[in-house]
Amino acid sequence: MINIYKQAINGFLVNDITAFDSEENDHQLIYHLKKGPVQILGEFSSQKYESGCAYVIYAEEEVISVDKELVKIK
Repeated sequence: MINIYKQAINGFLVNDITAFDSEENDHQLIYHLKKGPVQILGEFSSQKYESGCAYVIYAEEEVISVDKELVKIK
């Protein structure tokens, strides 16, 4: 279950993130997010992520999920 926050939280993406078009991710668009400020919109539990928890973030006109360990709350 996803927990969407009532108000976004300011965070900082600690690493660049790049995604590529591949059969493994259903031919999603290629995007590249540079480390820097992000808005954290919510969170959810997932075994897909190493920490077991992910944030839903808004960064550079993209809304994606990332491992909670990749974002530091300001």
